[in-house]
Amino acid sequence: MLIVKLIGFLMGYVRFTARSGFPERFINLCRLNKIPLRNLRCTDSVITAETDRNSYKRIRPVAKKSGMKVRLDKKFGLPFIFNRHRHRLGLIAGAVLCIVTVLFLSTRIWRIEVTGNNRVSADEITAVFSQLGIYKGAASNGINASEIEAAALRDLPEISWLNINFSGCTAMIEVRETVKRPDTFKDNTPTNLIAARDGQLVIFRPFNGTAETTVGASVLKGDLLISGIEENKDLSSSFCKAQGYAVAKTVRNSEYTLPLEFTADKTIEQSKRFTLHFLFFDIPLGKRLPSGFGETVSLCINEVSLPVGITKTVKNVCAEAVCSLDENDALLLASLRFSEICLEEFRGKEIESGRITAATENGTIKIGGEFDCLENIGAESPMMIEETF
Repeated sequence: MLIVKLIGFLMGYVRFTARSGFPERFINLCRLNKIPLRNLRCTDSVITAETDRNSYKRIRPVAKKSGMKVRLDKKFGLPFIFNRHRHRLGLIAGAVLCIVTVLFLSTRIWRIEVTGNNRVSADEITAVFSQLGIYKGAASNGINASEIEAAALRDLPEISWLNINFSGCTAMIEVRETVKRPDTFKDNTPTNLIAARDGQLVIFRPFNGTAETTVGASVLKGDLLISGIEENKDLSSSFCKAQGYAVAKTVRNSEYTLPLEFTADKTIEQSKRFTLHFLFFDIPLGKRLPSGFGETVSLCINEVSLPVGITKTVKNVCAEAVCSLDENDALLLASLRFSEICLEEFRGKEIESGRITAATENGTIKIGGEFDCLENIGAESPMMIEETF
């Protein structure tokens, strides 16, 4: 039914009314003269029907023979629209151009989706496929997917399998990355385990080697915790890689100083430039900027990204300027920076307690802290083995 309506719209059809005379004879004569009648209704000897525009030209003699009076009610279809606007050539040309554009874009790739990748970036994968002919704006028909897949696998060594599927104007690339073989190499070089910091041991578990201290002992940086020399049952000695877990209470200090007056880059001029993207065309809207940071916004309809977008590029011209802060603002900014430093420095360590102080000295805000931590202080140290003959 949809195909019939589409053909009728393209060819044009009319709706008419026929009254008086003999309706049955009118219908039979239309059938004999091969005049199609659609949506036929007959009420009180009044016939309402639809037919194509060429058949309506042949309906007058049939109506005269059957004594019916025919009146045209309404015209439908593309030919009548063009005839109504035949003096508006721009409108007709625009409609034709729109139809041609839609038909052309329906054969192009609008969007490329990459799934299944973790280590290899989507930009790297799309760059390889772009060289092989899969890019925004490329023709979607006539693509040999098997050849492109084989060539892409040669250019992407970290990809073990990939597949290309086309859904409408979207090219979907599904990949599987290679699985890295675990490193089975074992370093058996003889080492000692020494203290990396001063502290008091609270947990001490030697796994390999000879323990040289006990839980509760205070150690200094560089003290030997586990020796890489083991004594065998026959009273001989052998070298090994000392391993163990040594958690100690340590004291760490951290500080940050922020001047109340400092120089910083201040934006004195800002230039903007817009670029229109359509498929693989980039149309600059304004003067070219030497460099800058940009943000791209694409047109989407029902969560489907269309091949139309605008990139906004901003170029800032900066100059050094002297900035002054009052004590409250400086204290707030210094506290934020001090928190960032502590977050990075104490990563993987447990803080039991801490003492933080802040003071203003010689035009600066100084924030310092002393923290009691629990951390693994064991560090490997190579053994100096001297061979004698």
